[in-house]
Amino acid sequence: MPMPHHALAQAVLISWKRNGAYGVRLVEDVAPAAWVAQPMPTATMNHPAWIFSHLNLYADIAVRMARGERFDDPAEHRYGQKSQPQRSVAAYEGKDALLAAWKRHHDDGEAVLATMGGELMASPNPLERWRVLHPTVGDMLVTLMVKHESAHLGQMSAWRRAMNMVPVAM
Repeated sequence: MPMPHHALAQAVLISWKRNGAYGVRLVEDVAPAAWVAQPMPTATMNHPAWIFSHLNLYADIAVRMARGERFDDPAEHRYGQKSQPQRSVAAYEGKDALLAAWKRHHDDGEAVLATMGGELMASPNPLERWRVLHPTVGDMLVTLMVKHESAHLGQMSAWRRAMNMVPVAM
């Protein structure tokens, strides 16, 4: 795969690839029926089905943004920032479908970052409400493809520990 034309795209690509592989390792041994399990009766944790539904939504947005494509504001999406984990398996796609989407988004993201130039990175964030904190596409890609994804993968790791599962190497 060719190296990105832009230094920021290169930096994002490194984390994006690592997060993609780490995400798979975090759930490959989780039984499909456990994807909505809540390990603590007194608290609701973000479980694998919600985490991967949520991250797939934002990964799709990140890839579209990196391609210069339009996307819908995810504010009211059923897996957007206002959503909550549901205990019903029926509220989510199955494990295989969620992991296939995860892998596809990461492959697509790798491909687009590998050819991304500085002009798009420096262009204004297309979603006005995000522009206050993340003025450019590059700023937003760092948040979506590195910070946001890493935070939720950390939640996935915590969920595993609460489920008495072995830790997974980063």
